[in-house]
Amino acid sequence: MSALLALAAAAHADPMPGLTRTKSQMRNWDCERRGTREVAEEYPGRIVSSESRGTDPDRVTMVCTERLTRPGLRSPRDEALLSTLEPTANALATSAAAAHPELADHTWLVEVFYPSVPVAGKLGFAVKNALVARGLQVSDRVPTLGAGDLMVLTRLPPFEAWPAACGRYAATGTLRPGDALLAVVHLDPRETMVHAALCVDGGWSWLR
Repeated sequence: MSALLALAAAAHADPMPGLTRTKSQMRNWDCERRGTREVAEEYPGRIVSSESRGTDPDRVTMVCTERLTRPGLRSPRDEALLSTLEPTANALATSAAAAHPELADHTWLVEVFYPSVPVAGKLGFAVKNALVARGLQVSDRVPTLGAGDLMVLTRLPPFEAWPAACGRYAATGTLRPGDALLAVVHLDPRETMVHAALCVDGGWSWLR
């Protein structure tokens, strides 16, 4: 999913129907007006909010997200998550970094538990990018468990299985000292949001 960030004051970048975009094409974009300061924090390095311009502090930025597939092809749950992919990823990274500043020198790993593998991959990639944007060291390594561990863990309720898996990651050495695993979890099939937890040194803690 690609995102276009354009200042509302810049008419040439305003994503509205016109000479270069038809009404039909614009139906595949989701847009909202947001405060520029808020967007600058959410998309570091892409939008800059300057306090020295002497302009209205309530300046707005148009944030638009383009769907890669036409409406109706994805499930409503997947569509809802992907339509807010970058804000969701930034919120997860911000909550993790803010809740545990002592982990700033750790190597961060990301694991996503979501029913759709393609959507899980997109979410994991977005969260890693958000962590990197906050100056954290991120690895693509994924912790693994043996067949015996998996047989035991899959018989447990999810709220017991994830902390137990965290403990096994540390015990088997697949999650090393100095690693911090950010787990992104979809808990309820009726939800369109995801939750986050940290696994560090065998200890599991929920963030949201």
